[in-house]
Amino acid sequence: MSSIFSTVKGQGNPVILIHGFCETHEIWNEITGELAIDYKVFCPDLPGFGKSPLPEGPFSISDIANMVIEWIEKNKIHKPVVVGHSLGGYVALEIAKQKPNLMGGLGLFHSTAKADSEQKRANRDKVIEFVKKNGPKPFLDAFVPSLFHRHDNPKIALVYSICSTTKKETIINYSLAMRDRPDYLDILANSFISTSFIVGEYDTFVLMEDSISQANSCKNSQLFVLKETSHIGMIESVENSLKWLKAFLLRCF
Repeated sequence: MSSIFSTVKGQGNPVILIHGFCETHEIWNEITGELAIDYKVFCPDLPGFGKSPLPEGPFSISDIANMVIEWIEKNKIHKPVVVGHSLGGYVALEIAKQKPNLMGGLGLFHSTAKADSEQKRANRDKVIEFVKKNGPKPFLDAFVPSLFHRHDNPKIALVYSICSTTKKETIINYSLAMRDRPDYLDILANSFISTSFIVGEYDTFVLMEDSISQANSCKNSQLFVLKETSHIGMIESVENSLKWLKAFLLRCF
């Protein structure tokens, strides 16, 4: 079992914010302070990122979700609202699949329930081969700016400093896990968990029309579009991300 590092701020009903690919818990730093005024906010490092050790590979998204479930149960976090950014959303969906009664709400923050298309699977393979050959830095040099709508955004340097700690083996093993993850559309369609989507108007990783379709398939969902934003709203659009999260949390609790 991998040990999961996490931070916790505030008191009240529990919220878990799960970061995305090549990120750490620090990606949420600009919003956790305000959320912690009303909630108890947990920000874990997924295994292999930040201060959490990488499990012996290969592993699946299901394996990672199991580790997060164990961490939730070990820390006695009762009915948290789980919000996942991109990769973090895949983990949150797997938690909802395995233990739907564990969470009090599901937030997909620039994330999708769809499995990778054949094109995306091929792109994952290209990333794996590139990183094996060249290491993480050249990959991150291109990857981090692609998360932003404007490539002159001054916060790119902040995100790069967070992502630059990601190790070669972590990028490779998670690329494999994301490539081979299942489709979770049935989880959305059949679940009564309160679900919310935060969507970037210019997100090229998770297309807005896909998120709208998925939100419409849910029994209990809402959708919020971040204008002038791509794939990293908690950095690009702090105020509106907070507005969405607060509205969602009020609905859940």
